[in-house]
Amino acid sequence: MIFSDTSSAQESRIQRRLVQLTLAAMLLGATSVHGADSLAPPIAPPAAPGRPAGLADSAALRATIFGTPPQDMASMPSRVPLAEINIALPWSRPIPDVFWFDRKLRVWFSAQDKPAPLAIVISGTGNDGNTAKLSVLRSALYGAGYHVLTMPSPTFPGFIVSTSSTGVAGDLMQDGRDLYAAMQQIVAHLPRRVRITDVDVLGYSLGGANAAIVKSIAGKEGKLRIHRAVMINPPVNLFSSIGRLDELFALSIGSGDEGVERLYRRLYAELANLYRASDRVQIDEDFILGAAATALKTDAEYSAAIALSFRINLEDMFFAGDLYAGTGVVVDPKHPPKVGDSLEETQRILRNKPFSEYFTKVFAPYYLKHRPNSTAASLIADNRLSIIGATLRNDADYYAQTNSDDLILNEQELAWLRDTLGSRIAVYDHGGHLGNVGERQQIADMLDMLAGRWPGAAK
Repeated sequence: MIFSDTSSAQESRIQRRLVQLTLAAMLLGATSVHGADSLAPPIAPPAAPGRPAGLADSAALRATIFGTPPQDMASMPSRVPLAEINIALPWSRPIPDVFWFDRKLRVWFSAQDKPAPLAIVISGTGNDGNTAKLSVLRSALYGAGYHVLTMPSPTFPGFIVSTSSTGVAGDLMQDGRDLYAAMQQIVAHLPRRVRITDVDVLGYSLGGANAAIVKSIAGKEGKLRIHRAVMINPPVNLFSSIGRLDELFALSIGSGDEGVERLYRRLYAELANLYRASDRVQIDEDFILGAAATALKTDAEYSAAIALSFRINLEDMFFAGDLYAGTGVVVDPKHPPKVGDSLEETQRILRNKPFSEYFTKVFAPYYLKHRPNSTAASLIADNRLSIIGATLRNDADYYAQTNSDDLILNEQELAWLRDTLGSRIAVYDHGGHLGNVGERQQIADMLDMLAGRWPGAAK
């Protein structure tokens, strides 16, 4: 996370961090300067989204939280080599002092010892390039004979600072161009011993939509040729999907700080009790994953955990976008924060701001200024997969995997995916959002899609 400070409220920060780690682990993911609230331009937020297919589905919520049971996981290699790559990109923007630690893009690479195809995998919203989900996909792909490069989401603060050409994340086409440019630089700087026979791109959640956009850009520019793309649980309408998660936050946690603080305190108390009762010397991911199953018990608590985990990721994107765009929502552009400044109050303010405020106060003002003749409505329309709908429909090298109870899709969007991709989509009966990543059938189908041998039969 971007947020860290040196204030005296150390215990409160420890509590929050532990809860954040818990939420991240449960979802197999990663993760005052207070300017006066500026007067927002008269920009309408994205329209209220349709009801997601799995919002009230208990099984979907549980799958989203806990993922694939160990007994259902695909077979994975016992060892996967992994190298961290830090690369400075030639177009990077001036970096504010508070982002000193993100000057280089950080990605992870697993190389075969022989010529092999390269699979580039893009992380989900707000996540870095080495999440637990990426680890699962990396293992499966490496075991199938691929070199594997895993990359952060363009909404991850490390990517925004080191790689984004705007600093204002969340635009599918702009983020796609930044991803594609970064991929070219990374591949060009891989060791000479790495021999690449083909390039495919994948992504999960928002990363799935990013993967499809990147392939479409590659098809026009041809600087790095990308053969196939696989979207895993992608959104169809980016802003509508995010709006559903904001709605889930409002329904399960409420507005104001009280609901969030109650959730933090209760989860922390249960985690602390579990730790005291255990014989562990340190808190690691195994402990947090096990504790999550004990700490959350009801559908309302699962909903709150999912919603809060997403909101935590949004905080960083909102903070970075506000600072780069100079919109003054929470950061005074004339007095930006410096290293060591407390950001506790800024974090508290952002925790209560939904994506609709990011859109109306940061995203839209920035892009309306930099894109002549654009409107708020056109910005929303440009963040739907339909902007490459004809390509998705007609190019046989695009594939998708999703679930009929995915929290981020409604029935119309799922129908659009089915109609657009036809036999090139696998729709599973259950799994919520990313809850079946790593499951035997999901991995087998993904590998068949990448190899061009996907049978297209209903599964």
